[in-house]
Amino acid sequence: MNRMTRKVMCIICCIMVIFGGQSACATAQTSLTETDLYSNIDEYLQKCVENANIPAMSVCIVDKNEELFSGTYGQCESSDTPFFLGSVSKSFTAVCIMQLAEQHKVDLAAAISTYLPDATDGDEITVSQLLNHTSGLGEHQTLENYKIVNKQGVHHYANVNYALLGEIIEAVSGKSYSEYISANLFEPLGLSHTAATLAESKENGLIDGYTNYWGIPVKTAHKYPSSKNDWITVPAGYLSSSSKDLGKYLQMYLNGGNGIISEESIHTMFYGDTVYVEDDIPFWYGYGWNTIKEPLSEPVLRHAGLIETGTSCIFIIPESGIGIAIEANINDYFVTNEMMDSIGWGVLLMLLGEPANGIADHSYAFKHLQIDLVLLLMLLLAILPLCFLPRYIHRTERKKLSVRITLLLLLHFLLPIFILLLVPIFFATPLWVAKAFVPDVYITVMISSALLFIGGLVKSIILYRHSRHGITP
Repeated sequence: MNRMTRKVMCIICCIMVIFGGQSACATAQTSLTETDLYSNIDEYLQKCVENANIPAMSVCIVDKNEELFSGTYGQCESSDTPFFLGSVSKSFTAVCIMQLAEQHKVDLAAAISTYLPDATDGDEITVSQLLNHTSGLGEHQTLENYKIVNKQGVHHYANVNYALLGEIIEAVSGKSYSEYISANLFEPLGLSHTAATLAESKENGLIDGYTNYWGIPVKTAHKYPSSKNDWITVPAGYLSSSSKDLGKYLQMYLNGGNGIISEESIHTMFYGDTVYVEDDIPFWYGYGWNTIKEPLSEPVLRHAGLIETGTSCIFIIPESGIGIAIEANINDYFVTNEMMDSIGWGVLLMLLGEPANGIADHSYAFKHLQIDLVLLLMLLLAILPLCFLPRYIHRTERKKLSVRITLLLLLHFLLPIFILLLVPIFFATPLWVAKAFVPDVYITVMISSALLFIGGLVKSIILYRHSRHGITP
């Protein structure tokens, strides 16, 4: 799903820059005072959170010295409330690797077999290739089944890259990932509401998560990884943090490392070993960060995160010396997540003195109505043959057996197979991923396919009995 998210982000960025003047929410101009600017950002966020139907959101904006803005919306009452970060966790893991590299315990150019002797294809993959997703590993692989399946040196985003980096951190340090990152990153930076375990996240006041079902946000238990072999592991996507702590984390970069890593290591993470990614708007992926240049007035560093129950995003504007952290506790893949991208870019554009697109009052309902109509049509297509079974029984005697068999195969066997393949083929996403991230689509697809198959079995029995008794013309 990461590739689709990046494409959506790029399209939104382009639209906002070109059509920003048509904003439905407050905009910021360079002539505004700082007080007016942040007042406008707050109004913008309040309106957009309401229109995007986001249960809870937390935002923090910092420069290298202080917190410039902090806002909480919906059910979030404190900027100390932790959210799960999704893939924003990857930049934290990259920092740990850079620490170990500075201590000469990890060589970024070394094969991962140096640290993980039993690693599959370990002699052919380097640590740096894991960091910038050029290892050739597959997007939906896990630590149980990973192997090189793509061309190396080309960017193929895969969570398993960072799962392996977590394994390297443990192997080199002799500590668990949570122990290492807590002692060497969280505690030195004073990140008191940031954690690498579920128990600590809950102790810190972890916010509830929501998943969308046909346009309705439903409170859902967080799908925290139960083992290192899950698709999204802690080093790849399940750190938790508050927006206030994320602000402190971004200040580390703005202050040249704060003693956590060197300024040289930060430059390496951002720019030193980036890989060009051709997309709707091209970007460069480094070590846990990507860089977007045009059509923005200043280069921007960014990474987004997505889990089954939430989204997040962090930005750094190096020339302006500003960091932005945004967290929300909803995963609504086709609607709210896109709006969250729009909100993040909107805040950034306002800070750059440019107009920001808002979210229209009824756009959430309208977009979900479009999606729900498609899903409803799919379901009706599966239900109608069962509703008309009596009519089918009556009419089946009037048609040739070959015609009946052809229609049966097309409607009740080939069509449900096609429906089941829609997600894997058109979205390049396995059904088990769809089940976690777009459960309403998954449920509709599975029920529709099952009903069509059941209808086909019933009709097959009817045809068999008619042909057996010589009723067929």
